[in-house]
Amino acid sequence: MLRPSYRNDGSMTQWIRKTCGAVGLAVLCATALQRPAAADFASIREVRSESAAARETRHRRVVERRAGPMIIVHRGASAIAPENSLEAYAAAMDYGADGCEIDFRRTRDGVLVLFHDDMLDRLLDDVGAINELTFAELMKTRPRLRSNRVLASPAPPTFAALLELARQRAMLLHLDIKEPGLEDDIAGLLTRADAWDHVVSVNAYNATNLLRNPKLKLLRYKAGLFDGRRDMDPAAVEAALPGPGEMIIVDDPRVAARALKRPPYQPVSLPRSLCADLQRGRNLPLPPSTNFNLHAFFHALGKPARERALPILGADFPEASEPDGDPAYEHRRTERIVERAWAAHAVAPERKTPPLVQRLENQMRHRSLHRDWRYHGLDGIMAARTLAGLRATESAPVFIEMFLRVDPDLKKIADPQWSEYPLVWRDARFKMELLPALGKLRCAASKNFLLEYVAKNEARARQLAPPQFEEATRALLLQDLTREELEALLRHSNLAVRGTAILECLDRPTRERTKALKAAAPWALELPRARRCKTRD
Repeated sequence: MLRPSYRNDGSMTQWIRKTCGAVGLAVLCATALQRPAAADFASIREVRSESAAARETRHRRVVERRAGPMIIVHRGASAIAPENSLEAYAAAMDYGADGCEIDFRRTRDGVLVLFHDDMLDRLLDDVGAINELTFAELMKTRPRLRSNRVLASPAPPTFAALLELARQRAMLLHLDIKEPGLEDDIAGLLTRADAWDHVVSVNAYNATNLLRNPKLKLLRYKAGLFDGRRDMDPAAVEAALPGPGEMIIVDDPRVAARALKRPPYQPVSLPRSLCADLQRGRNLPLPPSTNFNLHAFFHALGKPARERALPILGADFPEASEPDGDPAYEHRRTERIVERAWAAHAVAPERKTPPLVQRLENQMRHRSLHRDWRYHGLDGIMAARTLAGLRATESAPVFIEMFLRVDPDLKKIADPQWSEYPLVWRDARFKMELLPALGKLRCAASKNFLLEYVAKNEARARQLAPPQFEEATRALLLQDLTREELEALLRHSNLAVRGTAILECLDRPTRERTKALKAAAPWALELPRARRCKTRD
């Protein structure tokens, strides 16, 4: 099993993120280096020229940062802006970090973009994988945001745009290359940007040649504090800083910056030119594709149409639990699963009615099996999202039933490669949708179940799905909680619960949340609250 170079604790987090689309964060910045009127694909692939004086100043600032200790933020400050977005990277620096971990993927027409997940749908309101979309198609996607807000940059950023931001802020970089074949392009851009000294860490997989480059001067991590929200525990941060190495990696930089006595908030506006709308960029030649393209097939079904979607949504699908068959049978099954997912997505704008709720619940209960995790349960995932969007509180018992279910049919799609993990984890991608959805269904059933979940220990949670304490806590905080319940979360023995609750109460304050913080975690009120990233011309 491949693990990041800064991880040595045997945690399952890397496997979950690699195979299930990641529990962990929303991503969405399309970028260029020219204004929209002059945008073309050259401008999103290259960095601009830099004066000698600016280059000298930048390298001097990088040297000062590398003297340490350094705070590296995992995928940017995702409590403040969607993960892997330009706003999140800029916010990390605003709140006291020295650099960011970034994830590389490539669009179908060859543009390097920054996006963690194998699949789009956790973070974007779309389906498929980055390498199934052209950059122009990716530009049309929209984020799945936890709160209503407007981003300056509408889709995942390009690496060229990130390098412009990194040069502006003397940002250090930890490179995580998510797929093979990207090293040469990454190295070329680092050379043209004269930014090799910004790189302080590179994950080992997919980077064999890059790691041999003599220009790399890698540093060591003292600790990785983003698992289990240890970055929100002042004692854990204080204990990590004196250790061997030069850096710590966190999900949120505020506690670490406070420990290092750094200014709490020093905003620098994000250049608007990095957020240019490139939908009018010219198309590039596309490589041939022989694999099933989930994104293309989904969108080929057409725009949402109730009269076409309802018959698919209500139809029986006896093959849902029968994945065995020849390649032609499996291809037909895959297309049918995607059609069912499309139908659930297509009825999302509809008015809630009992028959519609019943059909969506039935599709959740009979989510499809598939040996390929990308399609497994996709029809159930889309049904769950639509029910949550309809605020179908009457469906909360069905969500709870499906989360608690340990389906014996999962043996049909068991993968020997992952035999050391609980079989129920094959349902991880489906179940990771259910707890956030319960947060939107504000009712006693949802609240009570979420309270029961965060009270579980790690071993019990693992029997149901990969542990999701952070997600459950965010969902619980969408419910109506008493002052006593808020304080209990803020004092919780599980640091993942406690740290998430502290951040949510700090960044999304109400009168009751602020009172609870004063009583249970008064130190957190000394931290700066999240603010929206500003842009400038």
